[in-house]
Amino acid sequence: MLKLSIVFGLLASIIWRTTPTNCRQTHNQTQNINQLAAINIERYMDVDEPKPCDNFYQYACGNWYQQHIDEMDYGDVLGLMDYELNKKLEHLLRKSPASSSSSSSSAMHSDEYVNTGRSTTAPTTTAESTRSTTPMAGWEQLSSLYGKIRTYYKSCKKVKPYNLKKYLQLIQPGPGVHWYVLAKQGGRKWNADKFDWLETIAKLRLYGLNGVLLKEQVLPRWDESSSMSIYLDKPDLSETSAMGEGVIIELLMDIGQTKRWANEIAREVNRFEFQLHKLQELEDEEGPKEMQLSYLQEYMPQIDWLTYIRQLKGPDTDLATTVIIQNIPYMRSLVKLLNSVEPSNLCNYIMIKFLLYLKTQGPAEISRQECIASLRRAMPLALSYVVGLHYYKDAERNDAQVLQLFEQLKQTFHTVLEDNRLQLPQPIVETQLQKIHTMQLRIGFAPRNISGEYMSQYYERVTLDGNNFYANQLSLLRLTVERSHETLDPLTNQEILNDESVISAEWLGSSSSPLYLKSRNMVVIPYGFLHMPIYHRNLKDIYKYSVLGFALAHEMLHGFDSSGIDYDASGNIMGPSEEISANQRFMQGLRCMQNELATGSRSLNEKLADYEGIRLAFNAYFTPSRLGNETLIVKHLRSRYLNQFTPQQVFFINFAQFFCGKVHPKLTHSAYLDHAMDELRVLQTLANFEEFSKAFGCEKRDKMQSRHRCRLW
Repeated sequence: MLKLSIVFGLLASIIWRTTPTNCRQTHNQTQNINQLAAINIERYMDVDEPKPCDNFYQYACGNWYQQHIDEMDYGDVLGLMDYELNKKLEHLLRKSPASSSSSSSSAMHSDEYVNTGRSTTAPTTTAESTRSTTPMAGWEQLSSLYGKIRTYYKSCKKVKPYNLKKYLQLIQPGPGVHWYVLAKQGGRKWNADKFDWLETIAKLRLYGLNGVLLKEQVLPRWDESSSMSIYLDKPDLSETSAMGEGVIIELLMDIGQTKRWANEIAREVNRFEFQLHKLQELEDEEGPKEMQLSYLQEYMPQIDWLTYIRQLKGPDTDLATTVIIQNIPYMRSLVKLLNSVEPSNLCNYIMIKFLLYLKTQGPAEISRQECIASLRRAMPLALSYVVGLHYYKDAERNDAQVLQLFEQLKQTFHTVLEDNRLQLPQPIVETQLQKIHTMQLRIGFAPRNISGEYMSQYYERVTLDGNNFYANQLSLLRLTVERSHETLDPLTNQEILNDESVISAEWLGSSSSPLYLKSRNMVVIPYGFLHMPIYHRNLKDIYKYSVLGFALAHEMLHGFDSSGIDYDASGNIMGPSEEISANQRFMQGLRCMQNELATGSRSLNEKLADYEGIRLAFNAYFTPSRLGNETLIVKHLRSRYLNQFTPQQVFFINFAQFFCGKVHPKLTHSAYLDHAMDELRVLQTLANFEEFSKAFGCEKRDKMQSRHRCRLW
């Protein structure tokens, strides 16, 4: 009997991994996919020990590790989905150009679905929905794009071993100036008088480095989010925090420095970092100022702003260019500090920050999986387009289904706002109702109405070399920065370019994780998020709402968290934040959640989105008007599986299993700076929700019952 159960489990696992995500809807497929979901839920559970009210994560996920014990390429469900997507992309890139052409064309007419998917914008116009039935571009238009994708991938696979020093050999600090450590290593004279820190960070900013001494960003205007402006600011607190001598030494030894020399440099850089971090204590009493570049040069002559901006935007930058600058006291103190620092030490600090940044962009190791992940980071728009073209079939029907779920969540939250638990003045309530009413959903990074010709033109200026991965990566990083600065000028595809720039600034292209864009009032669901075990068109709603619904609700709530309330329905920083944050009930809710951050995430807003998101998803699914005849899970599934659980219990079990995972050797605590560890995230979120306690009959003394439940909206 045991052998039979093991064989059946293995077969179920194989079917799960290979089942098409968007199949033709037939009765048998609908029944099979839901039975399969139920089987896997039971397989991952540990129903013997502990009890659900003691440790629900162990109860729901206790056997997940055993089912994935031999698979060390990912550590959780999101990792699994990215792993599967990367494998499909790697297979696609190994095809001949002709076969890619054929598959990209036939993809538009096929009802079959390759199990990969990231989602795309909800179909709102005819132009957007045509992608599901008509090829957006022929192979002739896309051949150049596919060629560059393949060139980048092949150049990555040729790298043996990965060598950070190559980047420094390609990019120098300035004309006639070498990196200090490389000059010393090569026995060359280092001319301190030629080193210009501002010129160096401007040059490296072109390749994506930011938050080193200064921060320069092209962002939606605070009062008109449809247009872009240059923002100048001090680095974030985390960007000036000490890297740690151990990290610095490791980087220096990676580029060929001796341990003794690396230790000496690390001590000097560490001292400078401490001085720099102290400047964060300076308060900005003046506040943000908007002014023309010419006036900024007069207002703060300590920094050559014109040269700095021209290096980023181009030599023809107009003196009338508007910039928004804040934390001017920091800027002035920074110049004083830098005048007291040895140029060699300053050069070393900038170089090490550059290497640390490049290490996060490059492949962690040279492997097929890591090279695909690096490709997705380097060409996020192109890869989203390709994934949608090849692996997101029957877009119109799937978009409609995901949009329907999104609209149900919006409607449920609309009711929450109307109930006005916070007792806000009615005009404030109306602004929040307008915000949830206008909130948009985009499935996929690339806009649905984008053309193949546009995609090819986007990457036209980049020339890639199949034998030079380092130059390829730098070229693509530079393209992203250049494109973001082009949004400052009126162009033919201004709206598309603006959206690309905004999403690129916030989305890690190699991840399938959804995100919310405050300046767009938009939730973005990548294609990679819309496949099993999270989504299948034939899955019953209880499975969709408990995971996809929660993910959407979590992102939606970021529009109403402690920073989201600053933004209005159009994404302008003109929201009624002062009136809401002064509300006593709002502040009580935030303080309650703040008390749990000591053992959880560092981000109060992530905690808020979890707590309020699970409530919203649960209420949206169990709304009587929506359920209709789906009140009994047994009838619902027509299956002998899971009939021992109530619908509410199934909802919470499936939710928890989205966070099932194992400790992966590659994962570090840095992955959990915003969210708590997955286990703690599940335990705290469900213990805070009274409906969970009702569903499992938890008593007050049980661990899965919070003493003080936190609620905001």
